[in-house]
Amino acid sequence: MKNRLLALWLVVCLLCAGLTGCGDDGTGKGFRFPIDAEPEGLDPQMATDTASVTVIAALFEGLTRLDADGKAVPGAATWTVSEDGLTYTFTLKEAAWSTLKLDDPANLWSTPTKVTAADFVFGWKRAVDPATGSPLAAEFDGIKNAKAIRTGKKKLSDLGVKATGENTLVVTLEQPDSDFPARVATTPFMPCNQAFFEYTAGRYGLEKEYVLGNGAFWLAAWTHNESLLTYKYEHYHDADAITPEAVRFVIGVEDPVAALNKGDLDAAPLTAAQAAKAGEKVQKHPLRDTLRSLWFNTATAPFTTAETRRALRDSIEWGALEALLKDKGGAETRAGGFIPPEAVVAGTDLYRTPQNRLTYPTDVTAAKASLKKGLTILEAGSLRFELLAADDPVSADLARYLVQSWQKNLGVYPTLTLLPEADLTRRVHSGSYQAALYTHTPTGRTGAENLSVFASDAAGNLAGLSNQTVDTALQRALEGGRAELETLEQMLWKACPCVPLGDVTRYGAVAAGVEGVTLRPFGGGRYSAPIDFRKAKKFE
Repeated sequence: MKNRLLALWLVVCLLCAGLTGCGDDGTGKGFRFPIDAEPEGLDPQMATDTASVTVIAALFEGLTRLDADGKAVPGAATWTVSEDGLTYTFTLKEAAWSTLKLDDPANLWSTPTKVTAADFVFGWKRAVDPATGSPLAAEFDGIKNAKAIRTGKKKLSDLGVKATGENTLVVTLEQPDSDFPARVATTPFMPCNQAFFEYTAGRYGLEKEYVLGNGAFWLAAWTHNESLLTYKYEHYHDADAITPEAVRFVIGVEDPVAALNKGDLDAAPLTAAQAAKAGEKVQKHPLRDTLRSLWFNTATAPFTTAETRRALRDSIEWGALEALLKDKGGAETRAGGFIPPEAVVAGTDLYRTPQNRLTYPTDVTAAKASLKKGLTILEAGSLRFELLAADDPVSADLARYLVQSWQKNLGVYPTLTLLPEADLTRRVHSGSYQAALYTHTPTGRTGAENLSVFASDAAGNLAGLSNQTVDTALQRALEGGRAELETLEQMLWKACPCVPLGDVTRYGAVAAGVEGVTLRPFGGGRYSAPIDFRKAKKFE
C-alpha cells in the first residue's frame, strides 16, 4: 500500500526527448503558475487562503520542508529527537533573510541579515499569542502549553519553544507526535524577524516592501490583482539546487487550458472537463482528492435536526445516481464516504479500502420515518427549503435528480436555485444557505485532517455543525489510526452534516517541455503549497 504514495504526491516529469543533447539543460528559466485570487496577505502566521499560502511557501522556509513523496526533510534546519519523543532539537543552517533591494544602502533591510533560532521563537509565539488573533493558533496545539496559552490559561513565556543558541531551537511536546516534523513544514511555523516586523508598523505582509522571507525566492514585484514576480535568492542556503531563475504567480487565469497550450502557464490544476479539452502535449495526472456532497446548514431550519437530513439522504435512489455519474464521463464515481480516495492514514497508507466504504442502499421506509420525526421536532407540517447548485450542466442535472428523488419518495418539493460557481462558493462558505450541492476539496493529507472541517470551532465548518461527541471522536482520530477514523466516519454518517455523493477527479497539468514540477493533492494539505517548482526545468 505504501507504494501507492506516488498516487498522492505527484512528481510530474514531462520530458522533451532530444533537446538536452543540444546543450540546453532546462535550468535558469522563468516559470508561470496560476493562483486563484489576490493574496489576502503574505503573513505566514495569519494567512489561510490558498493564494497567500502558495506564495508564502516560495518566499519562506520552515525548519523542514516536504519532498516529492510528502515526507519531511531538512529545510532551514536539521533535527534530532529525544528517546521519549517529546523533545526536538533543531540546528539551523547558515542562512540570511532576503533583502528588500532598496536604493538606500543605509537602510537596515538593504543587506542580508542572519536567520536565527530567535526568529522562529518570535514567529511561533506571535501565532499562539491570543493578542495576535491568529486563525492558525490551534496548529501549534501539541507543543507544550500552546493550547493553554491560546485559551488564556498560561503565559506566553510558558510555550515549549526555546532558542538555546543562535542556531539551536529546542521544542518540547505535550506527547510524542511522529508527524511533528511534517507539521513544521507548513506556513504557520515559518520564522518572523521581530525587528523587521516592528519596522513594518502594522503593514507586515501587505505590500512588497513589507515582506522579508528566508526562502528560495524573494519578492521582486507585486502588481495587485495581476501577478507577483519572484526571483531566485542568491543567499538561500541551498541556492545551487534551485533551478528556476524566476517564478511569476498569475492571478485569476480565466482559461488555464488555453494558457497551458500557448505556453503562458507552465502548470495548473484542471477540472475533468478542462482536462478533456487540453491538447495532447499537455500531460495530465489525476488527483482524486475532491468530493461532491449535499451539504446541510445545520444551524438553520429545517436542518437543525438530524432527522430531516437523514430523511433526504435515505430517499436518494443511489443506483440511479451511480448510473447518472457514469453517464457524465467517468471522472466522478459514487463517493465511498466523507474522505476522498487519496487521503492517507498511519503515515503513508491510503485510508479508503473496500471494507470501509460507506455505501448504503436507498431506504424509503427509514426516510419517511425520519421525516415524520423531524417535522414533529420542528413543529412543522411539511419540509420546505431551497437547494443551491452550480449552473454548470453536470451540477444542474445532479441537482434535478435529487429533487426528483425527494418528490417521488417523500413528497417533498424544494426550490432549486442554480448559481454561478463563485456565487455558490460564497453562499456556502458564509453559511447563507439551507441545502447545497457543492464540490469541496478537503485540506490535509490525512483522513483525520480532511474531517477537521466538521469540528465545532473550525473556521471552514461549512455545515455549521456543533457536536461535542463528534469533536471528541475527531480528536481521537487525529491522535489515533484507522480504527478511530472509521469510528468517526460512522458517527458523521449518523449526524449527517452532509451527504457525500461523488468522488471527483481533478487533474494536475504541466505544459509541454516542462519537467520537475511537483503537484500535490488536497491543495498541498493544511497550509502547504499545492505546487513545488524548486527542481523545475523547461526545454524550449
